[in-house]
Amino acid sequence: MYTSIALSLGLTFFSALTSADEYSHLDKPPLVGNLDYLQPGLLANFPSTSNNYDPWGPGWIPKDCKDITTGAGFSPADITTYNIHYDDCNTAWVVCFHKDSPTGLDAMIDLLGRVPVGARQFIRHVVVLPDTSGHAFNSAGNLAMFDISAGTLSVYLHETGHSLDFQGAYNDGQLSNSQNWIDNYNQDPNVPDPYSQSNMVEDVAQNTVVAAYNVQVPGGYGSIEPNANNIFHQYATVQTWQRESGNLLVPGGTCWRRLENSETVPVDDGGSSKLRLRGAVVERGEKPDTSLGEGIEVIERVEFHTGDICSRKDY
Repeated sequence: MYTSIALSLGLTFFSALTSADEYSHLDKPPLVGNLDYLQPGLLANFPSTSNNYDPWGPGWIPKDCKDITTGAGFSPADITTYNIHYDDCNTAWVVCFHKDSPTGLDAMIDLLGRVPVGARQFIRHVVVLPDTSGHAFNSAGNLAMFDISAGTLSVYLHETGHSLDFQGAYNDGQLSNSQNWIDNYNQDPNVPDPYSQSNMVEDVAQNTVVAAYNVQVPGGYGSIEPNANNIFHQYATVQTWQRESGNLLVPGGTCWRRLENSETVPVDDGGSSKLRLRGAVVERGEKPDTSLGEGIEVIERVEFHTGDICSRKDY
């Protein structure tokens, strides 16, 4: 997945891009091996959001959750769907949690709630599955989290970065294919880490993590990274775009727009009022109402799938 770094710093720096090709591999060397060292600062400075949650009745699941679950080779019958009610929004986030997921439900809810609500608005569902590869992807605003990735705040920020990039969060459109991004990328000798080399889409998402750190952690990114200037123009561009679009990465405030929940569908073929779940026959529950709350503006659905580009592996 990763390409070894053999180019000298000088040669790489002068391999400037002249147009926005967001899916081509990048040849700038990584600044660091991974972004794990940002985790303590992120957890300490992105606060939890008070919440409560309730499970759906048996037999129902959001269609996007069902499609992601079956696509990954798991059974929807092993998923429990929850409404997560955060205090900063009058509309719940609907998440789908596999019974064998190693990350606890409470931990996942806490981490999702640490994503600032201005950015969290661009998350539709979260699907947590026990695939041990530990990767994650974003499909039309649905965050698919596998194994330990569901327990890492930087992964939520990274995948949310894709939502902001693709779904119209920024005033000036998609960042990763903009000339503004290319021009600023060309001014830096490095990208943040090896995963950022995948393409411009992943570079923007990783720089979203760095920008979030720089925005919220006292002293900014330079307080932990002595060579922060080597990627300054990239993370500063993300920081500028999020600020001009309403300080999306800054905690606080309340939601005012949301992605619509996907259609509610049966976990099975829906042909009976009874169904078998985990070895027991149960009555199908009442179909949940997943409409958005009063006054919430609908964010238009945009079809994209970062797994088709390069699945985001945990480091």
